[in-house]
Amino acid sequence: MNERASAFASRLQRQGLYLGILTLFLMLLLLLGDERGWGHALAVASGLIVLFFAVYMLFDAALFRLIASHASEEEGCHAVDTLLARLHLRKLPQATPLLDARMAGTNRLLLKLHLAFAAFLVLFAAITTYGLWGHP
Repeated sequence: MNERASAFASRLQRQGLYLGILTLFLMLLLLLGDERGWGHALAVASGLIVLFFAVYMLFDAALFRLIASHASEEEGCHAVDTLLARLHLRKLPQATPLLDARMAGTNRLLLKLHLAFAAFLVLFAAITTYGLWGHP
């Protein structure tokens, strides 16, 4: 069992769940509010983007758990590539990327999740505090 892959999967799962649940809660607050406008629609759309990235993080966490379940890193990475090819999500590569390359790519995706969440929070704060520059 690969401990690095397992620890990374746990981190991804925590981040995906926490940010996804918090985003869902804040989106519900926006949707239950009395006022509607372009700001609300923009905030809900940005919330949906955050939810997309959060679900993607949960999927990646499952893939890293699959890597961790194998005896060696190479076997686990090959199993992930085979699974993605069977699901028609990615072609089977000539050379199997190892764990460090996969973690680097997922870290870039995690950065996108954090940036999308920050943009959603800014929109949410602007709507709830200032009515998105409309009326106080």
